[in-house]
Amino acid sequence: MGDGREILEALRRHGVPFVIIGAHAVNFHGYGRATEDTDVVWVRSPAAEQALLEALTELNAQYIGNEIDPATNIERTYAVTLSFVQNNHLMMLCTAQGFLDLFDYIPGFPEDDVRELLASSVDSHGLRYTSVQWLRKMKKASDRPKDRVDLENLPE
Repeated sequence: MGDGREILEALRRHGVPFVIIGAHAVNFHGYGRATEDTDVVWVRSPAAEQALLEALTELNAQYIGNEIDPATNIERTYAVTLSFVQNNHLMMLCTAQGFLDLFDYIPGFPEDDVRELLASSVDSHGLRYTSVQWLRKMKKASDRPKDRVDLENLPE
């Protein structure tokens, strides 16, 4: 599994409009901590859905279904399809490069326009990271123990 960079580069290469949130954004804003996945918010449109499908196909992204495979006794995984992309607001995926969580809304603020998150984001080498202000808002809304630690260590 990678550090998420390959996932982010595939999304960028395919022209998916997205903003990096979660621990990768925490690291970008100066507080280093480990993470098990890559979290992004993407801006949905028909063109973006197609671009996302192409990126996810390149990454061999799969989602975990509810059926148990009798041969392995674990949940079956399924390749991502256009219908899956079009019908899910949160996609929790596994790829050979790591885990990817895709939101088409702002976590903790589902009624806010994701384009606002994109407009206020910070560019770094062609990748967009959420602003520290939005990151702090999302961390406060989530209020998990690791988010409280992040808040103590992120700049104001």
